[in-house]
Amino acid sequence: MSQSDKSFTVSDRRHFTTEGRPRDPEPGDEAKPSSRPGATASDPQPAEERPADFSHFLLGLAAEAGRLLAGEGVPEGTPQAEALAGARSIVAILEMLRDKTEGRRSAEEDALLADLLFQLRMAYVERTRAVQP
Repeated sequence: MSQSDKSFTVSDRRHFTTEGRPRDPEPGDEAKPSSRPGATASDPQPAEERPADFSHFLLGLAAEAGRLLAGEGVPEGTPQAEALAGARSIVAILEMLRDKTEGRRSAEEDALLADLLFQLRMAYVERTRAVQP
């Protein structure tokens, strides 16, 4: 196949060479302005790829506890008591985080943490009452 018959070209877009040195930019590879509002050249990552903040971490833990309380995400045949114990462990982790981060959280994080703990505790009590004979 000749060069003119190629329907596509492959270009190496890695930022570093195999030796680990920064690659020189190719002509025409100038930094393109981002279409994201508020994005700058020094902020190349979309919001979905940025590291999670404390609120996202709390929400992730609470979501996992909720799944365990609902009986989801556990292997079939696992006793419900084990799932409830897992949920209770996550609530204990959230309580520990509340204690360890006291005075260093924003007002929004305080409210979120208090609300998550309240909701999970109430769901735990409701679920354990439903399981007891």
